[in-house]
Order: sequence, then structure tokens, then C-alpha cells
Amino acid sequence: MSDDSWRGGTRWWDPRVILGCVLLSTGAWGQSAEAGRTEDGGLGPSGAPDAGQTVSGGLGPSEPADAGQAASAAPGPAETPDAGPSDARRVEVKLHGVSVTVTASSVLVEGREPGRYGPANLLDEDPGTVWAEGAKGSGAGEWVELSFPPDTPVHSFLVTPGNPKSAKLYKANARPRKARLELKLAEGRKLDYVLDFPRDFPAGGAIYVHYRRQFAVKSARLTVLTVWPGSRYLDLCLGGFVPVFRGPEERFLPTFLGTHRELAPTLAEFMAKPNLVFKLLPPEKSGVPARLRAYSRVPHNGPLPPPEEEFNMHHITSGWSRFSQDLAGNTAGASVQRELFRLVPAPGAKGYVFDPIAPPKRPDSFSNFRVHWARVEDGWYVVGVDVLYREQTADD
Repeated sequence: MSDDSWRGGTRWWDPRVILGCVLLSTGAWGQSAEAGRTEDGGLGPSGAPDAGQTVSGGLGPSEPADAGQAASAAPGPAETPDAGPSDARRVEVKLHGVSVTVTASSVLVEGREPGRYGPANLLDEDPGTVWAEGAKGSGAGEWVELSFPPDTPVHSFLVTPGNPKSAKLYKANARPRKARLELKLAEGRKLDYVLDFPRDFPAGGAIYVHYRRQFAVKSARLTVLTVWPGSRYLDLCLGGFVPVFRGPEERFLPTFLGTHRELAPTLAEFMAKPNLVFKLLPPEKSGVPARLRAYSRVPHNGPLPPPEEEFNMHHITSGWSRFSQDLAGNTAGASVQRELFRLVPAPGAKGYVFDPIAPPKRPDSFSNFRVHWARVEDGWYVVGVDVLYREQTADD
């Protein structure tokens, strides 16, 4: 229950409280009083909630996520067994065998399920679970932090703003407008990033942070700087803050824990070896094609024109080296230009599209690509690659 409830220090023997207890016992008081904060700072609506929403924090019921949007079929990491209301802000979870301590500046605590909005939800890649802050105000200044064991090779991060469960809940709850990601590295080094989420950033979308300087990461803190207010609730939500761990080196190239089964490490696998993208194609026996489309010039936003060349990547027998070199060059160029990429739901809610977050800085920049991801059988695979030889700049 938030601090906005029971203003004025109402005592247990107050006649109004006694009357309320009687009404609750008879079922005459509609919804639970463990409601989230509404825009005026008071309790949530007392009537029946709209479809897809509840008055418990405004975060929606625990219904299954829409098909095609779940980033992992396997169950997410669980909180430690003794995690209760008193330690809801700090929990330890196991992610691909690595112990991660997750700490939050505050947590929205629901009386019926104290850990429902806890920070452990940030690591499970499940759009049906979120962390929600529980402090007064807009949520600006609230933060979450991941702490790792010594010498943990953390390769990248995937940050999902807001409540991604549905477009309605995404708009109803507050979400980050701008956030700072601070990485504390070995030997006292640091990396800082500012993540911008424009108003039209889609529900279920995420920013992928791909830093080229590979150091062991001690901790990663994400601080919300400014906020897009919710249309109905003050609770600020964050859908995911997922680290990607490097595994053993394989022929001088890194492998990643959780590849194929979960989306974030599979993105890292692609970024590390884009010219080997054919290893990330769905099994040919699945019957799911993987299309390669080549363009000479396309807009940064909006629909693509018809491709100049198109192939089923399962059946390319010649000329692949040309496309793989272009793809490797474009991903490298985009990484040099800016280490931030966007992941947005594909049209029709079937998978995701991954590409650079900004258009090239110069007309001659060869730094763009688009990769289409879909869940096939029990894993995430590349089902399309758009090789962009040149993309229009913002000034074109």
C-alpha cells in the first residue's frame, strides 16, 4: 500500500475503519484497498476495472502474454525463498547460472502479493512481469541496480521501458522518458549512456546497449531522469533490464549464455558475428523461411520499398560473401557511430525488428541494417535480414 493511503494518521478504532471492516467482510466494498496510486495521488478507482487492468497498481492481471511477444519460453528467475516485504527492494536471482543481486530504490508493494512488482522481474524477459517503483512523485530519480560477481564478463544490456504487457497498460502507467545507464567496470573505469525513449516509442520496444570496450562489469545502475506520465496511474514501470553474459571463447570468438532460448543473448550472438548470421537461421525442417533483402537506399523510418534482390537464406549457394561482408561492415559502422540499437515489435505482433537507433550522420555512411527475429519452436531465430547499402540521413 502506498504512503498516500490512510492520510491523517487514522487510528484503528476510528468508526470509519470499523465500518470499512464490516463492509469488507460482507463483500460490499467492491475492489481491494491495495490499489495503486492514481494521478491525484489517492487510491485507485473503486468500481470494476477496465478490461486488461486492475486497481492493484494499475499494472494489469497476470494473464498470458500475447503470442509472439514473450522473449523466453522458459520460466524466469525466481526471488530468493525468504524474500518478503521487508527485503523486496533487494533480491538475488540466478540468470544462466550467474548470481545477480538486483536492488531498487523503491518497490510498489501489493498486500496480496508483496513481491509482484519486485526488481527480480527485470531479468526474466517476460512482458507479463514488471518492476514498479513505490515512491511518491512521478518516478524521476528512481533507480535499479544490478551487481555481479567479480570478473563477470557482461557483454551488453537490453532495457525495456514501461509496462510492455499491452499498449493500453503501457500508456496507462508512467514510463521512462530519459534514463542514465552507469556501468562500473574493473580498475575503476566507468561507462555512461543516456537512453532516450521518445513519446512514440512502442510498447514492447527496447534499447540494446552494445559497448565495444569489453571489461568485467561490477555493477550497472539505471536511473530514470525524466518521465512520461501515465494516462491513468502514477506508478512508473520498467519491463526489463537484462544483462548478457559471455561464455567460454570458441575459436577466438565469444559465445553467450542463453543463446537461442532467450532474445537478449541471441542479439549479442548476432552482433558479435554478423557475417555468421546463417548459424542463427531457424531449422530448415521447421519450414520457416529466412529472407535476405538487399536495397541501395531506404528511409530510416517508414515502409521499405521493394528490394532490389531477395533470397531465401537457406538456399543461397553463391554470392553470400558479398552480402555477409556488407552486413558485417554495416553492423561495425553502426557500432562505431553509436553503441545504441533499437528493438521494436514487428508488424502483426510477430517477433521483433532490430536496427540502429539513429540514422547515419553522413550521406556516405554504410552503417545500417535490419534484422527480423521470430520465435520458432523453442528458440529465437533470424527470419529476415535487410542489407542496406546506403540509408538516407536525417537531412536527405
